Amino acid sequence: MAGREGEHVEQLREALAVLGADWRPDRVADDPTRAVMLAYALLGAAEAHLVGAEMDAALAGIDLEALRAAYGPVRTEVVAATLPAANDAERLVLVQRLGLLVTDLDRLAGPDQIAPDVESLAAARELTAAATALVTHHYTPSFDDTPGLPSTEESLGLAFALLTQAAGRFRRIAGVPPETDDEGDSEGQ
Repeated sequence: MAGREGEHVEQLREALAVLGADWRPDRVADDPTRAVMLAYALLGAAEAHLVGAEMDAALAGIDLEALRAAYGPVRTEVVAATLPAANDAERLVLVQRLGLLVTDLDRLAGPDQIAPDVESLAAARELTAAATALVTHHYTPSFDDTPGLPSTEESLGLAFALLTQAAGRFRRIAGVPPETDDEGDSEGQ
C-alpha cells in the first residue's frame, strides 16, 4: 500500500509542476497526509487557472454561461475516469465541493458563529451548509446506512435549522426587527 501512496504523492507533485505551481507540503510523517495536502494545492492551482481562463474569455466577449454549459460536464467525465472504483463519485465530489465552500465562507465570515465579522458571508455560509444538508438528504438513501452519515431526517432537520438561522441574519442585515410570537398570532387572525 505504501508504494501506491508514494506514487500518488509523486503524481500530484508532477501535476502541480505542470500547472506552474512550486508548492511543497510541510514535512509530515505519512504519504496519505502529504497526498491530501498536495491534492488541495492542485485544486487551488486548477481553480486559479479556471478563473484566469474565464476572465480572458469574458474579455474576448465569449458567453461564459454557454461555455460552462458546453464544457462543465467535462469535469464530471474526468471525475468518473479518475475515480472509477468509487460508487457515486459525482455525488461524493458534489458534497466535497459544498463542504469546501462552507469552510471557505466560515473562514471569511470570521470565527464567531453568533457574531461574525461579516454577517452577509455568515448567511451565505449557512445557506451553503443548508444546501449540503439537502444534498445529503437526497443521496443518503443510496448510501445504504453508511456509518457516519446522518439519517435523512437529521439532514432535513439540519437544513431547516440553518435556513431559519440564515433568515434571522437576513432580517438583521436588512434592519428588520425580529418577529415576535404576538405578531405571528395577529397575522393568523
